Amino acid sequence: MRIAFVGKGGSGKTTTASLFARHMAGTSARVLAMDADINQHLAGSLGFDGELHSMGTDIDGIKRHLRGTNQLFDVSMMHKTTPPGRGSMFVTLDDDDWFMQTYAATAGDVHIVGAGDIPAGNVGVRCYHGLNGAIELVVGHLLDHNDDCVIIDMTAGADAFSSSLFAKVDALVLVVEPTTKSLSVYQQFLPHVHQYDIPLLVVGNKIQDSDDKAFIEQTVGPLTAWFGSSLFVRQYERGVYRPFDELEDDFKTQLAVLEKTIRAIPRDWDVLESRSHQLHRKNADDWMGKSAYSHIDPYFSLKKHAEMYLN
Repeated sequence: MRIAFVGKGGSGKTTTASLFARHMAGTSARVLAMDADINQHLAGSLGFDGELHSMGTDIDGIKRHLRGTNQLFDVSMMHKTTPPGRGSMFVTLDDDDWFMQTYAATAGDVHIVGAGDIPAGNVGVRCYHGLNGAIELVVGHLLDHNDDCVIIDMTAGADAFSSSLFAKVDALVLVVEPTTKSLSVYQQFLPHVHQYDIPLLVVGNKIQDSDDKAFIEQTVGPLTAWFGSSLFVRQYERGVYRPFDELEDDFKTQLAVLEKTIRAIPRDWDVLESRSHQLHRKNADDWMGKSAYSHIDPYFSLKKHAEMYLN
């Protein structure tokens, strides 16, 4: 499964993503948590207190590796939406994989990578999305098994649609609070998820009573899962990392419901490739130039390549 957690800033998006990562690690799945938020808090939420190797500042090296021997472009022409083709290199969650060896830190049984903070020289000059381009490229070249779990913590609000990452996952998990501001993000998401046919799972957070849950559901319909108050989470957000089995049972139940719902969404490599090509062409039309159309290899099938590796 490959999912992205999205939502209004302060909705609990990062905390929910980290709880789900720890839950999935308990199922013996290989878990990769990717921080693509301008506020790089996911690693800390998982209890990692070191410094991640910034993918964003290494984007040129990542491009050189992923290009491999692809003859359709050289590294200087490679963009964040450039899809894989014949000769491209791929990323896996294997321990000996180049990407995992170079960028992944661990917290418990969860592997963590991050786009990185904005370099001091970029403040007031460049936006954060350039750093996220490294994650876009890696996810576009990712070969993950059905039993693997890749979790992406996205930028807050509708800004999640400012990159192509949203289209490279099996589903989006939108975390909402019982407020009109939080629900407005849901309304902003709908046109995009409909346009690209991406499953959207809505998770309620900070639910104090049945009125809170009903307030959300009158706009979004039945929630996929919902979370109330938790002493474990309150301490967790203050940096107190207790054993995960001490999480309240109602939270464990809802995380299991979310897992079951996501597992029921089938992986469709053809759809992932089609969305990737669609957004690459859109970027070519908008700013890269139509010459970038030639990056798309008409003789390459992501599905066939994935099946060859995964089987």
